[in-house]
Amino acid sequence: MLEMLMEPLQYGFMQRAIITAILVGIVCASVGSYLMVQRLALLGDAISHSVLPGLAIAFIIGADIFVGAFIAGIVSTVVITWIRTRSQIKEDAAMGIVFSAFFALGITLITIVQQDNKIDLNHFLFGNILS
Repeated sequence: MLEMLMEPLQYGFMQRAIITAILVGIVCASVGSYLMVQRLALLGDAISHSVLPGLAIAFIIGADIFVGAFIAGIVSTVVITWIRTRSQIKEDAAMGIVFSAFFALGITLITIVQQDNKIDLNHFLFGNILS
């Protein structure tokens, strides 16, 4: 029984996947706890979905997709703050507005990109720790 559980760990890609899962779990738990204490639980979800248009735009122009996603995350945070400070809209509603708008833009851009290319950018939406 133990041999059956240990057999997949002999492969390098499985070792990297487990290390990645552990690191992501530690980082997300730390950031999530901080956001919960600050009453910003929706912020992590809003930013994670708001990076999609940056990823698609970076792919279109041939830039690094991680840089594009990072820039889109920063822009989404700035837009959330701008909406919150310039209007009567509450913070969670501002996050929902930005979340929906950026995510819709990202889905639209990915759909347009996939018509011309053979690459499937939907993997960025759902992920695959083994790839």
